[in-house]
Amino acid sequence: MQQLILKEFFLQRKMFLIYLILPIYGAFQNSIEPFQMAYVCFAICLLMISISLSNEEKNSTEKILVSLPFTRKDIVIAKYISTLFFMAFSLIITFIFFVLPVFVLKENINIPWYAAFIAIFFSVLYAVMILPIKYSEDKRTVTMLGLVMLFPIIGLLGFMCNIFTDERLMLMVFRTSNVLLVVSVLSIGACISYVASMFVAIVSFKKREL
Repeated sequence: MQQLILKEFFLQRKMFLIYLILPIYGAFQNSIEPFQMAYVCFAICLLMISISLSNEEKNSTEKILVSLPFTRKDIVIAKYISTLFFMAFSLIITFIFFVLPVFVLKENINIPWYAAFIAIFFSVLYAVMILPIKYSEDKRTVTMLGLVMLFPIIGLLGFMCNIFTDERLMLMVFRTSNVLLVVSVLSIGACISYVASMFVAIVSFKKREL
């Protein structure tokens, strides 16, 4: 399992500098806007997931792994665990290169921490939908559906940032203005969806012929 997870990061070793472009650019902004922080964090995570899927298709990684002493269940679980690491990595990079410089150099800067949650929530949502498709369909289908899902998610991400900044909108959408309560409920829902998605992917991959 550990080897499968390390493989994910090894395949992306040449891309790490590219992941720094967006947060470094954001560090030169005069303030930290919620949608900017959310988009930067989400974009890094999305790139890592997309490049991981692309590398596997290009190198026929699944066929190689299946021929090795790894079960299909282990392969899928490792992918889901590594995706969680991608999300954590995107949070760390966003904080170090986007939030920290602005916070240190500027005075009286309000950091919208909920924007990081929104970014991770929609990263989980994207992974929940795309990973089961990856393990049940061909590359063309994954690419097409990935692009179709991307645009609504980006729009919802911006809309969610607006909701969290406006108490009236929060009351309209969530029936409460308690940010902690909303974050807790959404987090539980995201965790349950992620685990359910993993089980669906495992079943789909076991039935798939490579």
